[in-house]
Amino acid sequence: MNATTATLALLGAWLLLGGVTALVLARRGQPAATALSALLAWPVLVPLLADAAPRHAGPFATRIDTCFTALRTALADPSATGIVTAEELVSLEHALRRADGRIGMVDRLLAEEALRADPLALQLDRARGLAADEIESVLRGVVQLRVQVGLVALAGDTVPVRERMRELGARVRAMEEISLA
Repeated sequence: MNATTATLALLGAWLLLGGVTALVLARRGQPAATALSALLAWPVLVPLLADAAPRHAGPFATRIDTCFTALRTALADPSATGIVTAEELVSLEHALRRADGRIGMVDRLLAEEALRADPLALQLDRARGLAADEIESVLRGVVQLRVQVGLVALAGDTVPVRERMRELGARVRAMEEISLA
């Protein structure tokens, strides 16, 4: 076996392991971007495989996917480099997914016949509505962020985009603090 053959075999094994990791992550409900990144960076994502608890997607999972995929596409344009860090974006997306998961859990509780009759269920339903409204608001903010990225491409002023990211991050953190209180 020569060096080229060995290199190709190692590359093939690497991609095969990455493909398997990507498939498992996708089936466990990880975002598509995370699953696809496993093709090349699978060793970094192996800890996600240890998370045996299945992730329950909430009612906003598809919209979160759509909004963040579109935002990542806009930020990938060469005119938009350096506007938002990948860590900021990932942090915001994960926080939204956690909030969405909590709403999904409440939806599953409220779907139970025994709980619907409980007087506290009305209070839970109202709290769920407020949390859902806040997620809707943050998702609208993510869409507006894409528009602001376009304005940066024209005007070059990144301050409004950075302020908007901080504002959205603060809103999502506030949702988590309220739910933990």
